[in-house]
Amino acid sequence: MKISQSGLRDFYNPEYCKIKWEESYINGYRSRPTAAMLDGLVFEQNVIGMSRGGEFYEIPKGKTGNILKRETDLLKLAKEAQNTMMDLDIKLVDVQPEWETKDLIGHPDALITYKGEKAIMDLKYTAMREDESCRWNPYAWNDLEHKDFSQAIHYIELYYRMTKEYLPFFYLVFGKSGWVKFICIDLTQDSLIEYRTKLKNFKKDIKTFKPEGINKYEICRKCPITCNERITKPQIITIEC
Repeated sequence: MKISQSGLRDFYNPEYCKIKWEESYINGYRSRPTAAMLDGLVFEQNVIGMSRGGEFYEIPKGKTGNILKRETDLLKLAKEAQNTMMDLDIKLVDVQPEWETKDLIGHPDALITYKGEKAIMDLKYTAMREDESCRWNPYAWNDLEHKDFSQAIHYIELYYRMTKEYLPFFYLVFGKSGWVKFICIDLTQDSLIEYRTKLKNFKKDIKTFKPEGINKYEICRKCPITCNERITKPQIITIEC
């Protein structure tokens, strides 16, 4: 199998059920996007013109068929995002490409030029507050020293293996409330070596991989996959006293 950044991340995440991992990354199962994911996809396609795979997404209309405030707010922010990209001198070169090598695969949002120089960009929309800490929430964008940037490392390494060229990686993040962050990932040699080691370890670990349930009701009850190890009710906690 070709290794994606999300597949690698979730494989070593103790809170990610390995039965779900097998279904998602080996058997090709795709769940329906949550409301938050749908907002991000609609925002993305209105800013850069396309979502991954060329799929088209829509926000559900109201009972009378009218556009909801949720959608009008997203479209307004998407227009502001396009203006922000112009102000930053960001130009789109290739939108939603599929990159792959013999053993890696990735789907960056866009190959761009930033002030005339090639770079990789990932566009983000979030309903999180600007001051929400990454220490407690992996989807937040504050206290960035606690943020997992393996996505950026994966795409930088993937592009290098394809072209023998290292490119800078940028996150352009737009908050629902109007805040914006433009983040450049300055990849160190140590981080690159660590990631390459993780890739090597994965290739060994996947050979002995056996999908096991996570055995946690709070995770199982939200999972769309039905399996024999699913926990359908809270487990009893017995305390001797």
